[in-house]
Amino acid sequence: MLELWGVLSLTSLGVMVIFLFSKIKSSFAESVKYAGYMNAVLLSILLMSDESEMLFLKWEWVKLGGYSLMISFRFDLYTCCFFVVGLYVTWNILMFSFYYMSTDPRIDLFCKYLGLFLIAMLLLVSAESLFQLLIGWEGVGIMSYLLISWWYARSDANTAALQAIFYNRVGDIGLLIMLMWSLVTLGDWSFTGLYALDFVNTFFLLGVVLAAAGKSAQLGLHPWLPAAMEGPTPVSSLLHSSTMVVAGVFLLIRFSPIILNHKEIQLMVFFLGTMTTLFSAICALAQNDMKKVVAFSTASQLGLMVTAVGAGAPQLAFLHICMHAFFKAMLFMCSGSFIHGLQNEQDVRKMGGLYSAAPITSVCFFIGSAALMGVPFLAGFFSKDPIIEIININNLNSWAVGLVLIATSFTAAYSVRLLYFSVGGVSRMLVLQPMNEEYGNLIGPLQRLAYSSVIAGVVFIYFLSPNQISCLSLPLSLKLAAVFVTLVGGLIAWDVVNLLHREESVTNIPELAFEAQVGFYPLIMHKLIPKVWLNMGEMYQMQVMDRGWTELALPQGLGGNYKIMADNVVNAQTSLIKMYIAVMVMMGGLILGIMICL
Repeated sequence: MLELWGVLSLTSLGVMVIFLFSKIKSSFAESVKYAGYMNAVLLSILLMSDESEMLFLKWEWVKLGGYSLMISFRFDLYTCCFFVVGLYVTWNILMFSFYYMSTDPRIDLFCKYLGLFLIAMLLLVSAESLFQLLIGWEGVGIMSYLLISWWYARSDANTAALQAIFYNRVGDIGLLIMLMWSLVTLGDWSFTGLYALDFVNTFFLLGVVLAAAGKSAQLGLHPWLPAAMEGPTPVSSLLHSSTMVVAGVFLLIRFSPIILNHKEIQLMVFFLGTMTTLFSAICALAQNDMKKVVAFSTASQLGLMVTAVGAGAPQLAFLHICMHAFFKAMLFMCSGSFIHGLQNEQDVRKMGGLYSAAPITSVCFFIGSAALMGVPFLAGFFSKDPIIEIININNLNSWAVGLVLIATSFTAAYSVRLLYFSVGGVSRMLVLQPMNEEYGNLIGPLQRLAYSSVIAGVVFIYFLSPNQISCLSLPLSLKLAAVFVTLVGGLIAWDVVNLLHREESVTNIPELAFEAQVGFYPLIMHKLIPKVWLNMGEMYQMQVMDRGWTELALPQGLGGNYKIMADNVVNAQTSLIKMYIAVMVMMGGLILGIMICL
């Protein structure tokens, strides 16, 4: 079965590459659709037949002395499930792009870039060696730069693309550390060789964590993720759902058997994910840009996935990747539909009452927000709640449970706030903007992703739970903790929104400056620290070097010192015998002292 899957999957990749360069932009979308359907059928047969073997297609590419660089593909349950989810979500995003980018003169090139983005991600998840992973890893990085800076005439878009590249370069240092350590110590870049090792150096695992933190925008390397919203909405949808940002989490899942054997690294991953999910949820509370609210929610969910890996449940992290892809792509597409219909207005304070203008988009937006909050029996419920349950029985850090529950309540708070500002309430626009939902390329992708957000959790849990997820049984009160926290967060958000937006209200909350300014991190890292380094460099260069040691050591300083010495020698010529005798006595005493010491 896996041999058949491998042949057909590689064939579908080849067909997509061929149609990628066709002149008809819809042909590539059709090839992605049929490849997704084919992989879905194969996945169903594979799961029902209960096969868990792995397939390796190996051939020698380059031979350097005793080292042979092999090209091979790894097909396991992670790869097969991601192929289905990635192809299905990307197909809907491509169809949405035909509507959203219809007036762009380079829409054909845009769709080709999206296709290359998808192909690079599929190469990454199916790689059997670190070299192939590097190809996919750098491929998604390059394509993200080209797509974020698609509207290159805007300075903000160029700045956001450069910011994404710079932060990802920091993460790439970790990937290079992994490559060099594997080559020097093991002499092999394959995952099979790494899994077979009895001991893996902590330096190697630090490289894994650094690479994942850079690509998945964990705390400290996170500012590029909300800045990437300067690109077109289809780019944001694909970037945040099934490519790029989940690559770092997928790397941690691949190396989870090794990470879980090193308690210090496991604790580091757990701590990093917990702080990221809380910090991002806090920052999303006070954002007014619709796309940035959804972007910070992505960062928060990525932190939850990393927390699941640190808690020892990589299967749950992967399940959340799959569930998150459906409703997060739909949330971005709904946001793009609203923004496109409102003549590029992104401030939620200037929206309101959009349900009557765009009912289908509003319903899809509500379903996506409910799935994000973890409303029971939607896709997010089946992936978020098991993660919270596994954290409850984890003994790494007891306070992490509280932090994750607080972040969950904040998720409900900013989701309800976003729904209230955009879909609910009265219209706050100066002029009523006409919105047309008659486009098939708009309604079709939204409806398909909405259906997936409703039923995908049940389907995946039915197939994966018996064999892949084994959690201890918890009391009913703990199982319902996430639901209760979500309800409390939604009620508090509704009360705060009503309090702050009454006409007679003069309530002012200065603490919101921390959230609105994203924890002052960009101000400190992008402005304050570079300014301090620039001032220090100017001070040391101009005052210490140029006007100090350089003048004393280089020809100008030597010339000045020579003149001083010459003047002293001239002044010493007094023509007095007693002065010459004194000098001779001093020199003789000095020579005698040296001889005695020797």
